[in-house]
Amino acid sequence: MDIYVLDGLNGIADIVDTFQSVIWNLQFFSLNDFELTVPGTKKYVETLQVGRLLVRDEDMSDDEYHNVMRIESKSLSFDAEKGWVLTVSGGGLKKILGQRIIWKQTNLSGLVETGIRHIITENIISPDNPARTIENFTLDTVQGFTDEFDAQLLGENIAEWLEGIGQTCGIGWDVYIKNGQYVFCLKKGTDRTYDQANTIPVVFSPEYDNLSSAVYTYQKADYKNAALIGGEGEGTAQRTAAIGDAEGLERFETYIDGGNVSSNGEIITVAQYTAMLEDYGREQLADTVLTEKTEGTIIPNGMYTLGKDYFLGDVVRIINDRGISATSRIIEIIYSEDENGSNLTPTFGDWEE
Repeated sequence: MDIYVLDGLNGIADIVDTFQSVIWNLQFFSLNDFELTVPGTKKYVETLQVGRLLVRDEDMSDDEYHNVMRIESKSLSFDAEKGWVLTVSGGGLKKILGQRIIWKQTNLSGLVETGIRHIITENIISPDNPARTIENFTLDTVQGFTDEFDAQLLGENIAEWLEGIGQTCGIGWDVYIKNGQYVFCLKKGTDRTYDQANTIPVVFSPEYDNLSSAVYTYQKADYKNAALIGGEGEGTAQRTAAIGDAEGLERFETYIDGGNVSSNGEIITVAQYTAMLEDYGREQLADTVLTEKTEGTIIPNGMYTLGKDYFLGDVVRIINDRGISATSRIIEIIYSEDENGSNLTPTFGDWEE
């Protein structure tokens, strides 16, 4: 694997064809990051400058660069056996959205995709204050997702907000480079658990010699699935909303303070305000969900090839010989390589029996 060094959007500046180790961490809902360790030669010290971009050869095409990382820190150390060693690290282009907040109060109702595109346009592409504009930032084509929400926003970090709303709706997001521009996109992944046209189901299992290790965890201590959300007003005049349909011993309740959700002096209708409280409650409730996931090490040259047979965000099937068989979304893929070889370590999200 070769790693190309980009001078911003100005094209390729150099290439890294010798390294001691590399970790490329790709996330579906949250932010990407990386760490690269190379010999501390004069060339690499001069080339791998903070602010420059890195892209793997496998993520490049004629006019597109995907899974691009930005150097944010570097360290140079000396070891009597290894000599000078340079380590650079940082995050992916998704962190660009973390440089902006939602600057003014915004009420959103309807399609999630439309609302997200509005937030990015208003705060990054064409904000009222020109100083907030990020040049050469654009939106990908509309995907046509049908998820809906009601939200009232002010001051949220855009990257953190996207992570939360993405987990709630099952929508991933990314930023890539195309034709010299940063392009924001939304994606949902593909369900690869059943036979499709010209595609076999994707199943990871020791039986198929494509899963070398796996760790399954289940955590329910802080789990909540129902909530009363308190909004404006006090006492018997306080507006409230409720979410959660679970019953009996399967119901775990909590109270959520939604006092910061405003009706703007009753400009918003009661129905709209209630919907906004419900959506706010769902976002907060997402922090208390049960943790049920597995991490595993995929055999890279097994039955399936990453980027061809399956992708980050896809839903696949995991089967082991201990009674666990379920569908799960790939929410993270860590690629690592050093003197001991290379590994693909996926993290699978919530399990669905």
